[in-house]
Amino acid sequence: MTKWEYFDRMVLFSETNEGMISNLETWINAAGSEGWELVSSIPLIAPNKDGIAYGTIGIHMVFKRPQTAEQTAG
Repeated sequence: MTKWEYFDRMVLFSETNEGMISNLETWINAAGSEGWELVSSIPLIAPNKDGIAYGTIGIHMVFKRPQTAEQTAG
């Protein structure tokens, strides 16, 4: 049976003249080359002054990859 290791990352978007951007391209491609697979993403929603959700300001992501033989033996 495959054993997995997990990690999560929260990213807040940056506002530009073109809209909101994440600047994730380089980082997420590097994580993928290390064997990490995105298994879940959840938008981070900001409330307005009345506590009502008004927009996505970021994302919470969960990644997994198979544990190495060293990790499963330890």
